[in-house]
Amino acid sequence: MSNQFANRALLVFLALALAFFSVAAPRFATALNVQDILAGYSFLGMLALGQSFPILVRGIDLSIGAIVAVAGMVAFDLSLILHLPGCAVLLLAVASATLAGAVNGWMVVVLRLQPFIATLATLAAYRGLVFAISGRQRVPELSTTPISDPWITNLETYFEIPAAAGAGGVITMPAIPLSFVVLCVLLLVFQMLLRSTRFGRDVLTVGGNQEAARLAGIHMGRTIVIAYAISGLCAGIAAMFLVARLTTATEALGNGMELTAIAAAVIGGVSLQGGVGSMWGPVFGAFLLGVVLVGFTLMGVSQFVQQILTGIVLLGAVGHDKALTLGRLRRQALAGAQESAA
Repeated sequence: MSNQFANRALLVFLALALAFFSVAAPRFATALNVQDILAGYSFLGMLALGQSFPILVRGIDLSIGAIVAVAGMVAFDLSLILHLPGCAVLLLAVASATLAGAVNGWMVVVLRLQPFIATLATLAAYRGLVFAISGRQRVPELSTTPISDPWITNLETYFEIPAAAGAGGVITMPAIPLSFVVLCVLLLVFQMLLRSTRFGRDVLTVGGNQEAARLAGIHMGRTIVIAYAISGLCAGIAAMFLVARLTTATEALGNGMELTAIAAAVIGGVSLQGGVGSMWGPVFGAFLLGVVLVGFTLMGVSQFVQQILTGIVLLGAVGHDKALTLGRLRRQALAGAQESAA
């Protein structure tokens, strides 16, 4: 199954989910709810985009939620304790997240650790780092002080769409959050990077066949480190939108987001075997999860049941990925046998 076909199938499934919940869930098909889904799951789309790069080079980043917390706490400290300008806070916070991602890649390349082990270790280490630098712990009275710098708070901006006239009267249109606009920009930039640049081809080659990448002279170590740095970059950007929405940062920021980001990427067709995937799928996967979870919430389904369903969806996506991988291997073996026979 090609990526293009997989993305079309995912879009059809997303459309079916939208249609089902529009009928079954009260208040689902409203402009306000659509606006909330766009705002609430755009940051997950950013994390899924970032997570895709380590997966594409046959790795994984379990620390991405902890990196969100690191970037958020850096922004908290720089803004409320050091009183730096908001523009500097944003740059330094995102830079810290990018560096944390690059450290993950360095551990995989230089220390030759398995990506699962390396990022599981940094997940714990970065969570500990968040508590170590926490301004909320060092200056307790700041725990109730909101971040008010306009550079940060203005990230929680919505672009109003004029109401449209319809057969049933005036149709209220959802406002478009800035986070969704940024997600779309990141999607286009990363898709172009993956499909139209040498780095993108290197990523797919390293993930698909490391021996072929080595023989082709690709600098695999550099490619892997950059892939993990991109994951950290996306975590940092997502963290800034979360901080703007909450007007603060907590030690638990990003907790559990790593599994949801992995689920969105895998649902979106990024193969856990590496070398296969696009940037469209993870974004569609993130909003599919958002639609399902919000729909079930409006239907009154317990949050615990939603977590179980998320786990089932992830298992299904992994099983589907495995089936596709086995199919590709069989087709490659058949093609090789036919070439040998010829």
